[in-house]
Amino acid sequence: MGKSLFSRIRFYLFYIFLCSFFFSCATTEIQNLDPADPWESSNRSVHEFNDTLDRWFLKPTAKAYNFVTPNFLQTGISNVFSNIGSIGSAVNNLLQGKLLGFSSELSRVVINSTIGIYGVFDVASSLGINAKSEDMGQTLGYWGVGSGPYMVVPFYGPTTVRDFSSIVPEIYITPSIPDDYSARLAAASLNVVNIRSSLLSVSDLSGNDQYSFYRDAYLQRREYVISDGKLDESLFEDEFD
Repeated sequence: MGKSLFSRIRFYLFYIFLCSFFFSCATTEIQNLDPADPWESSNRSVHEFNDTLDRWFLKPTAKAYNFVTPNFLQTGISNVFSNIGSIGSAVNNLLQGKLLGFSSELSRVVINSTIGIYGVFDVASSLGINAKSEDMGQTLGYWGVGSGPYMVVPFYGPTTVRDFSSIVPEIYITPSIPDDYSARLAAASLNVVNIRSSLLSVSDLSGNDQYSFYRDAYLQRREYVISDGKLDESLFEDEFD
């Protein structure tokens, strides 16, 4: 119990440090012309750090994992983590008043956790019960909370102030599986490597300015999911000017 509490305190301190870092950038950095990305200079530096970490560590690890892990096992691992995420997704659907999404996600958890053997097999999708994923950032956006500036967090990647601030409440509505902290860290690491492995085939499609590609893709994707597929056409106005 004490170890778990200490781990949470360390996480929150690190979380507060990152928030303070980016908020300080807002007052010390020259304002960028793009209101969605006023911290571009700092963001580009962090992006470069993350990209270096990916090229030298995460990508080679993902390639090795992809080489030794059969496809069916990778699918099973993805299904397990997706099943755990469905619990938080169900709560967020409920917080948004989306009762159909809530019942769908809850049904997926029950079916996949039992018939699907703890989520290894996605039986729910086979039965036509498709995922209706929602996260806390989407919930905040649904209730009118603005996204705030775009930001790139060390080790985490692209996000916005709203989405990053939703991490802590998201932790509280997602069960701690497994209970042991070291086992959870190992499970989280496995999830990261598994996700990176699935992206190996698309990692080089970013063009010359990787930073701008990632930023625009992230912001447009988040706008899409928060608006339930109704993109704001103004996002594309610059493309046709």
